[in-house]
Amino acid sequence: MKNRRISNSPLLDPSVCTLLLVSSDLHELASIDPSTYAIYERSAATVTKAAQIANVPVFLLSRDRFEQKQSSAAAESSTPYHGCFVFEENASPWSHKPFVDALTAQDRSVVLLAGFWLEHEVLATALHALVDGYDVYVLLDATPPRSRCAAEAARERLSQAGGTPMTISQVINEWSFETPDASTRTALKSLLPILLDVGSVKL
Repeated sequence: MKNRRISNSPLLDPSVCTLLLVSSDLHELASIDPSTYAIYERSAATVTKAAQIANVPVFLLSRDRFEQKQSSAAAESSTPYHGCFVFEENASPWSHKPFVDALTAQDRSVVLLAGFWLEHEVLATALHALVDGYDVYVLLDATPPRSRCAAEAARERLSQAGGTPMTISQVINEWSFETPDASTRTALKSLLPILLDVGSVKL
């Protein structure tokens, strides 16, 4: 395992973090209630904005090639993604070597995961990242389960393997504590009321 840049702080230091967003096939997303889906999307947008503010790299992993093309085009303008990768159906995103190489090139030791689905692609990516020596945190309020009855088992599997479930507000607070720049701290803290508006999502 490569010696990656680490932090001595017990809190999440944004200088050693990377955010991974896993997007599912658009047809599968139809199984989620539209209002619930909107909550998850808003949560993911908030943590993505926080990553931009804290200079944390963001990668999009998708099974939808159309979405990937849109994101790649947008990346040339204002989208925060450092890379957009399409992984094969019925495969872990970790099996996509260009993505793994791009993540390795960031030289960061902490992976934050959000997206679809908790017990499938997100969990598989988390387990592979743990084996490769990353510290892994799954953002539960931006990571819905495909099956509600599988959510608890997925969280237990994650914890047993050494991963940590977190919420976006926890991440933003810890990033703000670890950020020396006052204006960055203020910008991060300004995102917290958005999460209060979103409300809690029961998995």
